[in-house]
Formats: sequence, C-alpha cells, structure tokens
Amino acid sequence: MPPLISICIPAYERPALLKRLLDSIAKQVFKDFEVIITDDSSSRDNEELLFNTHYKFSIHYQMNFRPLGTQGNWLQGIQLASGNWIKVMHDDDWFTDKYALEYFAAQLDDGADVLFSGYYAHNERNNQVKNKTIAPGRFQVVKKDPFRLFANNIIGPPSVVLFRRRMHELYDPQLKWLVDLEAYVRMMRRYSCRYIPHPLITRSYNSSQVTNFCFRNPEVEIPEALYFYKKHGRACIRSIQSYDGWWRLIRNLNIREESQLRVHAQGLPIPAFLISIVRFQQKIPLSLLRKGVFSKLLMFLSFEFNR
Repeated sequence: MPPLISICIPAYERPALLKRLLDSIAKQVFKDFEVIITDDSSSRDNEELLFNTHYKFSIHYQMNFRPLGTQGNWLQGIQLASGNWIKVMHDDDWFTDKYALEYFAAQLDDGADVLFSGYYAHNERNNQVKNKTIAPGRFQVVKKDPFRLFANNIIGPPSVVLFRRRMHELYDPQLKWLVDLEAYVRMMRRYSCRYIPHPLITRSYNSSQVTNFCFRNPEVEIPEALYFYKKHGRACIRSIQSYDGWWRLIRNLNIREESQLRVHAQGLPIPAFLISIVRFQQKIPLSLLRKGVFSKLLMFLSFEFNR
C-alpha cells in the first residue's frame, strides 16, 4: 500500500541543514510516510550524507541530471510521490517536535483538501525565534479573500502546507518570489482549506535562501506581480487590503516614473491602475510616502480613485 503522506524535499547544497530536517523526521511518532529528496546540487555532499547516515524510514533520493531550478525541483519531488497527501518541506526547515506530523495526520478525516499550520520563524543569524502562528479568525478572513496575501503572506512557506495529491493546484514554475502566495490563492479559491493554529513547523531564515535575491529586486518583483495580475485579473485589487500590496510594491521599489515601471515589466502588459499608482506617488515626496499613517491615507485615496 502507498504511504499516507509523501514528504518531498527539494535539496540544494546544504547538507547540514538537510540533516537537521531528516533528524526531525526520524523523531516523528507518526510513521506512515515516505521521504523523497530531489537534489539540484552540483556536489555529492547530500548523497554522501545519506550514504553515511542510517535512517529507519524510506528515502527515495534522486540527483537531478541537470538543475531544475527552485520550483522545478519542488515539482519533481511531487511527481515522484506515491502518497495520498503531499508535504513539501524546504531542506532548511524542520518539524518543530516529534508530534508535528501526527498532528497533521489527525486532521485528515475532516473533509479538508488543504491543511495549513502555524510556524516558528528561526533567524539563523541571531538565533532568535518568533511564533508566526495566526488566530483561526484571521485565517477565515484571508480564506474569504486570499488576494490579501499579496500585501502580507501571513500563511508562511510551503513547508506549512499539506495537500491532497489528486489536486491540480501545484506551484507555478514561472514564479520565484510569489510562488507560494500564488498557489495559496488558487488553493483557497477552489478547495476546502483548514488551519491548524499550532506551530508545527520551524522555518529558517538564512543567507542562502533564494528569496534574499528576490527581495526588493524590481527585476524580479515587478514582472512577477504583473504575471500574477495577468493570471488572476481585477480580483487582485478588489479589496483595499490587497490593493495596499500593490501600493507598497511601487513605493518600496522606489518606482517614481512610468518609464521605470515599463523597463522592469519586461514586456508584460501593465494594468492602468498600476500606472495610476505610479503617477499618484510621484507627486508625493518619498519621506512622506514612507510615513505609515500618511501613506495609508494616500493609498485609500488612490484606491477610491481606481475603483
């Protein structure tokens, strides 16, 4: 019989962090799972780790013939999975305690297609840990309007998600920065989703993450935002909370001219509301735009103008 859960680990050049995750899997009380590791590394370090460390659970390891890239590596593991439920775990994240997977499994008979859990955020630089778990009521608000996540992804990384294998709402390989957020939007709009208000996962923040390259990089954030809009349309800005994400995108990337926006758009169509935001903000000094209350007031005026 196939396992209930497939834990898919897209690995890349971080054997020490991969070992931390595998050690946390080894401690799990729940045992009906398989582990699939797809490796984009150019070195054999991860392979040597598995050869020299014995784990009492099934591991299917695949060194990719050629690097698939971050999202391609995620999808490769999912394609190899045989379990009824899929859990993508980043190789630098780990299960918070030995009961985490059992807690996930206990929720699988409640009719949900997707489970999200709370998580701890662990900063590897200063060893600080923050509980990023949200209240169930806050999740329900996001569930009704998942485009709010564009302004603030309060759900967290893919490691907090468990979803049915038969679902077709997989991660879009065209995205890096918005890849998890965009998948959550589709999941919440089309499937039954539940939230477990307990930090079952610990998420790592470290210098080797892909998101470090994407953050505040207009060459990544602008085309991905435009692709996101092209895919989902006006629903992206239906609420003022989601609109605020677009307002802050332009402000935080210091886009002051329409010509700047077009350069970073890389040929993608630019919706009229985004040009309107640029024109609105260019009349305001950046020092004022960055003042919280004042910026919120301006954003509200811009939202009303673009409705």
